[in-house]
Order: sequence, then C-alpha cells, then structure tokens
Amino acid sequence: MDAGLKTEFIVGDGIELRAWREDDVQIAFDAVKRNSAHLETFMRWMTPDYSMEAARTFIIEGITNRLQKKDLRLAMFRGSELIGTIGFVYFDFDAKKTEIGYWVDEKEEGKGIVTRACRVLIDYAFNELEMNRVEIRCSTKNLRSAAVPERLGFTKEAVLRQSERLKDGLHDFSVYSLLAEDPRLW
Repeated sequence: MDAGLKTEFIVGDGIELRAWREDDVQIAFDAVKRNSAHLETFMRWMTPDYSMEAARTFIIEGITNRLQKKDLRLAMFRGSELIGTIGFVYFDFDAKKTEIGYWVDEKEEGKGIVTRACRVLIDYAFNELEMNRVEIRCSTKNLRSAAVPERLGFTKEAVLRQSERLKDGLHDFSVYSLLAEDPRLW
C-alpha cells in the first residue's frame, strides 16, 4: 500500500470522522475534560492531571503516526462539535491486521454512532487497506463497548485475564475479531 491513509469518512446522520489537525488541541482537551468522569473508568490515559500538553501530544503523535502509516486517529464530529474519537490503534501490514479503538461523548451514547463509525472503518480496512483481520478489545466490565463488536458479528476469541491496569485495578480484557472472509451483519 503506497498511497497515504484516507483522512475523512462520512458516517451519516451528520456524523463525520476526520484526521486530527494541530489546531484541534483545544477542542480535544475540552471534550476530554467534559467527559473526564465518563472516561476515567475505562481509559487508562484519563488521569486527574490530564492537560493541554497531553492533548497536544496525542494529536501531534497521531499526525506523525498517520504519515508513517503506524496508526490512524480520527476525530468524530456531529456538525462542528467534537463528540469523540475513533481510529485504528495500529497497523500490521505484514500480518494484514489492525485494531479499532474508540470513545464517544457520554451524551451521545446509545445512539449507534460508534457501531456505524466502526462499520465505515471496517469496510475501509478490508476493501482499501486489504487487511484480513480487525480486532476490538475492551474491558469485560465495559458492557457498552463490548456491545459494538457483538452487534457487528465479531467473534469473541479470548479473555485476557488481568491484562490492563485501569483506575480501579487490573481488568480482564475481551478480544473480538472479524476476518475479511467472515459474513457481515450489515
């Protein structure tokens, strides 16, 4: 794959995904701080000292990694309002696999936004990036997050026992996968 990574996706119903830009630091910081209580349970990086510098580092690393095709971090917008983030956590072009990670604003939960955004990214991964495997991983306690791969027909392959330290201690993590040859539920 010699071309650059796609940087804009239309999800529908006014939801768009686009690559982060350097001038997004303030809106990223504001969205994270607005959702800090919501995010701290399952997002290891959400700490009480989350700062503008942390937001800037996330965005600058994301831009650099996208240009190097290491990952693809995308801002999720409803119109002009940032409502979350989604993207490919890494790319392994040799093994033809990737992982999708996401979070959405607490007031946007339960609307199917993440599921629809994942469909768009899964189609991109299989059809344009020629991936063979897409994974989603989440804490076994994060039932909302686990519902996304389950709705999309992913196979739950494993539970990695006590594999991630989150705010309240070690969590078991579920590993879900979808292969290019698997049937789609959409």
